[in-house]
Amino acid sequence: MDNRELEVFLLKEMKKTNDKFQIKPSSDFKYDRSLTLPRIVSRTLSNKTINKFEDREEGKKGIFKQYEVHQHVVSFSFTLSENESFEDVRKIKEKFEHKIGFDWLIARSGKSIVIEDVTATVDLSELTKDSYTERYSFDMYINTLEENIAGIEYIEKVEIDIKAK
Repeated sequence: MDNRELEVFLLKEMKKTNDKFQIKPSSDFKYDRSLTLPRIVSRTLSNKTINKFEDREEGKKGIFKQYEVHQHVVSFSFTLSENESFEDVRKIKEKFEHKIGFDWLIARSGKSIVIEDVTATVDLSELTKDSYTERYSFDMYINTLEENIAGIEYIEKVEIDIKAK
């Protein structure tokens, strides 16, 4: 799962909790700055491969599977209007805190996304010029699974016709 795809998935889950927020991945925010308040902007801070493993199945053809577990660190910034409060941000964050999983073998658990950690909420209001606007941020550590499968036919018989001169 690429960075933008993961961000969009998580933002849509946040919108299910509170549909007052306009959502946007930061990669889209660069090209379309027409956002209204309240809003949530996501940004992937890092994406690294933390585990690789392979599996092989024998049968009429060989099935080769390669798995990569990626760890994404995604930051979410909330900008509120006068109708929202920190409570709205807390409810969204709480939804994800209840889904934290510690299963490293996500391929075997049947899950392709595992939330590993949700950091503390940081109040960014005082760090901006317009300090009257409430802004909050928290990060999520998420593991995703990338699966590559190849099926290779076995060669049953090879015939070689050699002619000598």
